[in-house]
Amino acid sequence: MKKLFIEIACITSVFVLASCSSMYIPSMGNAPLLDKKGDGLGELSLTTNAVQMSGDYAITDHLAAMGSVNISYGNFTDSYDIYTNKGTDSTALSEMTHWGKFNNRHYEVGAGYYNMFNKDHFKMEAFGGLGFCHATDTNAHITNGSEKYDSRYTMLFGQLNTGFTTKVVDFGLAFRVAPTFHALHWDCNYDPSASKTNSTKTDHFTIWHFEPLLFLRLGYDHFKVSAKAGISFIGNTKSYQETLDKIPNTMYSKTTLMHFSIGACYVFNTNK
Repeated sequence: MKKLFIEIACITSVFVLASCSSMYIPSMGNAPLLDKKGDGLGELSLTTNAVQMSGDYAITDHLAAMGSVNISYGNFTDSYDIYTNKGTDSTALSEMTHWGKFNNRHYEVGAGYYNMFNKDHFKMEAFGGLGFCHATDTNAHITNGSEKYDSRYTMLFGQLNTGFTTKVVDFGLAFRVAPTFHALHWDCNYDPSASKTNSTKTDHFTIWHFEPLLFLRLGYDHFKVSAKAGISFIGNTKSYQETLDKIPNTMYSKTTLMHFSIGACYVFNTNK
């Protein structure tokens, strides 16, 4: 059993690392499962690639607002994510990570309709909104040139949350569909002996994202520990495929496939 667990963990880690990217790190979607006017939830969590802060508030009996900020570890440390270490030179692990300076900041806001069926414990809610991101990455590992990438995108998203909630435990499933509209700029300069073509360009493309997410919150009354696990599938478009054919290093244009988080949340009601 121990051997099987280790094998599964290794396969999962490779899956996550192989899909790491500076272009798109998914947000751990909000799933507050609100009950009535004045309900709110604030959450701080550590994800596989970022620190995330989010909040939700029920403005009326069925209308709610949400917002979140997702800031990558690269804004604070030399590590791309919690799995990697840039000191691991000349290893298989380092081949799957980014070298140099990496930053990614993702913001989103939205509104939605909550507690659709007016049930005490079973909840269903729908949110829609906008997201914005700015990511930069510099490959400082190569000795015969430089690679700089700057990615910006705007996101539209629709998300459906369904689950079960009590004072002790909340759990359920969220599903998000989101197109992202990208402007990716790269500036690559190589020594002629590198047999690579110098390139500076900005390209525009669209990607569709389909993101199921499992969530669990466990605690009592106002404070709960939260955990989430999700997958971000992408729907390739013609514009994205054309961009991949132009980029000197396509590892900077991929998206994070699997993502996990653990954190703490505070549940409150301003009408009490």
